Amino acid sequence: AARRADRALLVGSGGLLCWHRPICAGSSSTHSEAMGASAERSPTAAAASADEKKKDKKKVQVLDDVVNSDFTAARNEYHFRTPFLVDALTPLLKDKRDVPMLCLLLNIVEYVVPGVAVVYGIALWKPPLPIVVKNLAGLLYVVGLLLLFQERFTLCIHFASHRTIFHNDTLNHVLGWLFAPFFGIPTGLYKLHHVIMHHIENNHELDISSTEAYQRDSWVAFLSYWFHFTILIWFELPYYTIRTKRYSWFQAILLGLVIWSGTIVLLAKFASTLATVWVFVVPHIIAMSAMAFGNWSQHIFVNPEDRHSNYALTYNCIDTPVNQTTFNDGYHIIHHLNARLHWSEIPQYFYDTKDKHIEGNAITFRGVHFMDVGVLVMTKQLRKLAECYVHLGPKDTAPTLEAVEERLRAWLRPAPQGAAPAAAKKAE
Repeated sequence: AARRADRALLVGSGGLLCWHRPICAGSSSTHSEAMGASAERSPTAAAASADEKKKDKKKVQVLDDVVNSDFTAARNEYHFRTPFLVDALTPLLKDKRDVPMLCLLLNIVEYVVPGVAVVYGIALWKPPLPIVVKNLAGLLYVVGLLLLFQERFTLCIHFASHRTIFHNDTLNHVLGWLFAPFFGIPTGLYKLHHVIMHHIENNHELDISSTEAYQRDSWVAFLSYWFHFTILIWFELPYYTIRTKRYSWFQAILLGLVIWSGTIVLLAKFASTLATVWVFVVPHIIAMSAMAFGNWSQHIFVNPEDRHSNYALTYNCIDTPVNQTTFNDGYHIIHHLNARLHWSEIPQYFYDTKDKHIEGNAITFRGVHFMDVGVLVMTKQLRKLAECYVHLGPKDTAPTLEAVEERLRAWLRPAPQGAAPAAAKKAE
């Protein structure tokens, strides 16, 4: 009876061995005997059980106790300031606060131009080098691109698409039409997909990247979402432009597809197929898959009872080093409230709208970013994620970890689809 009463379960990450006593289905006398036997055999089991109950009642951290490093940490969106060129090109910027973006773009040019030249040069070398050497050159180039620039550039083009950074419109288009393909983003795709479609439709029915209809802790559901995001995008995005009568964008997406795919075919045929695969195709597969999981993670928590509220269709991530490499991208509720807000103003805007966040029942995490949140959800570690939850109200109203965990689980369910209330439409 004692062995049946005590059962050890290894809980989540961190390897904490917790003791849980199951509810017995037998008579009260049998239950009492088992309890007595267990207490006599293992006094520490009762203490562990009490500690577990105390842990369940532990409350989450509160914003008033958080020292938010997003205000004081050094910016890390670029690797180094290019001498002379930064000062010479800064007058081209609309806002000098975007100098980190300029520094990043120069860093990218300084890596991509010689890197691509080396990959194609090794692939075309005469006499031909071993295939292992050719693939190794391509692999090293892609790994360097991913580690040094992929996330940084994705968030640079993200904010620059919402709020152009150059006085010259041609320079503004360079990011989406020239830089983007080297990071796996097809020519001319990003602004239509993100700014026009995702933000206007706001994760609802017409948004082909919407997460609302999915059970968002299911791998099967995510694979379906990934297929739509990465493969069917070439059919669903043009159809979206026709359905919403955005015919100029339909022409733009077709032109972008022709330029992007045509360039890849020509380079593969007349230069090097292997080098083209490493420079354009492999980054495309990685980038589209990463953006699919990123958007899935950003909108993984949706309040099924209030899905049209910007406070209830995503969440904020504060006080995390990733905000210093992504132009404060963690404040995603703020971004959906005001997508044109300058990235440097976002943390303060979060504090300025704290009361509205509380009223909207918004979710905020500390010390993690979207990818971390997505991984924790998909690996069923909601308790660990609840420990990162930040209560925005007074300390005496802070919920328990258990209550937050249950709330997070409820917000993973598919949201019922239907027309938005008039007030929500007006707000959007």
